[in-house]
Amino acid sequence: MDPDTLKLRCQTVIGGKLAHILLAVDRMLWETNEHAREHAQRSARQELRHYAVEHTGRNLPDTDFDALPVWAEYPDRCEVECVGGPHDGRRITWSSGEPPAAVDLPVDEGIDDLMAAAQGEPASILRKATYVPLMGDGGFFGRTEDGAWRYGFRR
Repeated sequence: MDPDTLKLRCQTVIGGKLAHILLAVDRMLWETNEHAREHAQRSARQELRHYAVEHTGRNLPDTDFDALPVWAEYPDRCEVECVGGPHDGRRITWSSGEPPAAVDLPVDEGIDDLMAAAQGEPASILRKATYVPLMGDGGFFGRTEDGAWRYGFRR
């Protein structure tokens, strides 16, 4: 994908299967023009509604699609939000358009270990917290309202 182009994703479950629309938008317009951003979000929802109507044969109301989130997928980065564990609520920007299989983050050992290290005692083994993708509704990878990937703490 061209770095000046973003993909907007709008998705929902239709007939028991995940259905989504990818809509290409100009990155600069998306990031700088509120009116263009709102128009692109509306267009993505309308495209998904048309797809749903074609595949179900039912006339589905616009209101069923008005509240669906629309995410911008950047070609050069993605965000991961940690759920649970020592980094609960922390957001990490990943320098790739694809989310990682897992994220290992160091765990702060506290002031006692820092004081021991300052006195020349050997530091304890560095602990880490591992986060893995959470599954959302319908068995699909979970995302926040703004499109960040949700990763849960693995014990």
